[in-house]
Amino acid sequence: MEASSNNPQPGDASARSKIPIQPSSDAQDNNVMLNSRPLASLSIAPRTPQMPSLPSRNSHIVKKHSTNAKVAIPRQRSGVASGYSRRVPLACESCRARKTKCSGDTPVCRQCKELRVSCKYPASWRERTKGQLDSLSAKAEAYEKLLRDIGNVVDGRTAEQIKGTLDKFSGTSSGERASTASQSSSATPQDKDDCIDDGGASSTSSIGSLEAIDRVEEDVNRNESSRATGYMGKNSEITWMQRLRKEAQQRAHKLPGPNEGEPEGGFALHTVNYHLDDLDISVPGPVQVYWMPPRAVADKLFEDYLETVHSFYPIISRTLFRAQYRTFFDSAARPGDKWLAILNLIFAISAKHAHLTQAPWRGDDNDHLVYLTRARILSMNGDALFSHPDLQQVQVEGLVAFYLLASDQINRAWKITALAVRSAISLGLNMKNTSESTPGVSKEARYRVWWCVYTFEHMLGIMTGRVPCITDGICTTPLPLPFEEDHLREPAAAKLLNDQEHRKEVVESPLASSLVRHIPSNPTGGKKSTHKDKLRDASWLKSQPITKSLIFLLYVDLAVVSQEIVNRVYSLDCALVPWRHIENRIGELRSRIDVWYTNLPKALDFTRRDDQGVDMLRGKLFLAFHYYSARITLGRPCLCRRDTRKTSPAEKSSFSHGMAEISLISARQMLDLIPDEPDAVQLYHVCPWWCILHYLMQSATVLLLELSFSCIHMPAEENGIFEASKKAIRWLFAMSECSLPARRAWELCDSNLRRIAVGMDYDLNDLPILNYEFKSHAPMASNAVANMGMSLPGNQMPAFYDPSQPSAQNEFHYGQNQQAYPGVSAIDATSATLALTSPGTDAFFPYDPISGEFIRSFFPIADGEEPWDQLHDN
Repeated sequence: MEASSNNPQPGDASARSKIPIQPSSDAQDNNVMLNSRPLASLSIAPRTPQMPSLPSRNSHIVKKHSTNAKVAIPRQRSGVASGYSRRVPLACESCRARKTKCSGDTPVCRQCKELRVSCKYPASWRERTKGQLDSLSAKAEAYEKLLRDIGNVVDGRTAEQIKGTLDKFSGTSSGERASTASQSSSATPQDKDDCIDDGGASSTSSIGSLEAIDRVEEDVNRNESSRATGYMGKNSEITWMQRLRKEAQQRAHKLPGPNEGEPEGGFALHTVNYHLDDLDISVPGPVQVYWMPPRAVADKLFEDYLETVHSFYPIISRTLFRAQYRTFFDSAARPGDKWLAILNLIFAISAKHAHLTQAPWRGDDNDHLVYLTRARILSMNGDALFSHPDLQQVQVEGLVAFYLLASDQINRAWKITALAVRSAISLGLNMKNTSESTPGVSKEARYRVWWCVYTFEHMLGIMTGRVPCITDGICTTPLPLPFEEDHLREPAAAKLLNDQEHRKEVVESPLASSLVRHIPSNPTGGKKSTHKDKLRDASWLKSQPITKSLIFLLYVDLAVVSQEIVNRVYSLDCALVPWRHIENRIGELRSRIDVWYTNLPKALDFTRRDDQGVDMLRGKLFLAFHYYSARITLGRPCLCRRDTRKTSPAEKSSFSHGMAEISLISARQMLDLIPDEPDAVQLYHVCPWWCILHYLMQSATVLLLELSFSCIHMPAEENGIFEASKKAIRWLFAMSECSLPARRAWELCDSNLRRIAVGMDYDLNDLPILNYEFKSHAPMASNAVANMGMSLPGNQMPAFYDPSQPSAQNEFHYGQNQQAYPGVSAIDATSATLALTSPGTDAFFPYDPISGEFIRSFFPIADGEEPWDQLHDN
């Protein structure tokens, strides 16, 4: 009988299934235990346990099978704990590579310590997940910051898309949302926190916005009318009128918001253009180049120019040209063609003024065009344009541009002014002259020629909204001195002429334009800037007697500041500048304008109602209109249709809201300069008649825009704004009696106000009535002036000048066959070639019209006639 055994036998399945998992406390001491290392760490086959020798006849069988059978792991005794039995949460990288059990000790596990190798634990799953989340969060924040930065430099629509995306995935923190909104709001020219659209949604093309300033939204080359108007920028009142028409159309249909239709058809720019670029400026039939008006008419024209234009546009020397004019008519001498062209342009400008003032000595309806045509033949033909410019040519081109502006041909004036600027730059008039061979008086005269061209280019840039050809950094010309031409040789003036440093310190440093070109792109604290921070000692300037030259100096000073408004607020690169930066620029420029007003002498303060002569009144009005125009232009981008009403009286208005109020207040103050009862003749007599229509249209358009916005900026002043708008329309109606562009301007403003009145329930019974239907404004033919169907109180038709009717001043009318030069036989000069082949060309007329340095052959001296040099010295 075989002896029984407690150990499982090899091959016994039932015994193998009963291998204990946990060690038993009653295990026998004679059990042979295996090495305490875990099985997972073993790299060799388990050794066969040694069995105690038992007497059995089958022992040889046991030995035979023990070499191949699997041996169960014996149970351990309780109380014997292995150092490797615990399961570590994370093995080090060295143990992982060796595929051995890691003890998990830190900082070095037992295995690595024994093997003297480096021990490094990898990141756990939790740490890896946290690290990945932190990395993704950092990337997201970097991308959001990048999008915010990009949103400040892209166009408005892209900025709105970026803002929408950031708002959609923004965090729950209100601070983060506020930061994102404040950053992205800089892409549009409104304070979006304060400006709420009527419909509750943010509009990408709001009133007053500078969006689309860098692109053209209609085909300017479509037809003759669109080409005659050309492109008009954001700072042009033509563009403002286009927006007004869209707003008024919505009010007429009692619809909220603006009309966002394409600028085509009735909303195209040329349909709201009141200028006369669509009319021809040529005269029918041949023109006698060398014919002159009667001396009486010539004297009237010449003196009218010197009285009303020259003080504000001294492109010629008054003293010198007057002496030349007298010598020309009193002798049989024939000057050169360019001098004759200048004289004809003076006549053309004065003839235009004579028709506006209904002067009794005015000529026929086309006399100014005849003078212009003569000047063109004499100095603006093909050969003259291809010749190298001289000082006289700059004068000719400047006067041609002035005449075209006075005739409301601003697109043509824009082209000719560019010629004048190029000619002046080619002669170095845009720079300080340090030549020792040029007299100081001659230098001063050339400086004034340059500033005439500069200010005229600036005015046309404001009217058209186009980029001026005079860029930053090309002008170092000193500002003109506040002395008349006759006083430039006096000691006080001579000292300033010869000492440039003293001139800069006394004359230029106190002015508002001093260092204005050096304003940084983003002036720090610009919105809070005040004129008191920039005041300098202007006592010398205020102590000077009031002269026309002083008025011209102040005008140039303000023109330089106004030009910076165009460069800093309306330039094309402003589409890439954050709105908060533009607000800082506006604040800085506003303080500069305030400095200019502070520097005004007391006698020129146009806010005071003192008794004064015509000359003083004319100068004050000239400065006043330009001052208010600059403030309107500066605040216009902030005049938006978004609702900016304050929710409570204690709430502080935004900066943009305040600038919009400044624009509206300036428009009303401009209209306060003229009486309530319209008198067009008096207006053209004492005001800057060549640009007064532009100023009135600026103020009228701004006020009508505010009415179309339901007076959201100044609700308490709605009645005052409405009355001021009607006053402007009455004045335009009165001016239209002798001005076709004023008639067009009146039609535009009157029709838009009537459309607004439909939706706003305004009473317009006290306005003059025209047989008018709501139609698109179309260009009028030149012969339509006499057929205007206007109705005035008392059923009186306006008396437009009709050349077909006889005039009471026939003795001043002249034809092409009346009078040539005194003592000179008639010349049949119907072609431009005579201007070059005539013996009286400039080849026989060598003189410098600016410096006054003439040679004796300036005029042929007749027997018994006083020499020209003596005449000039007297």
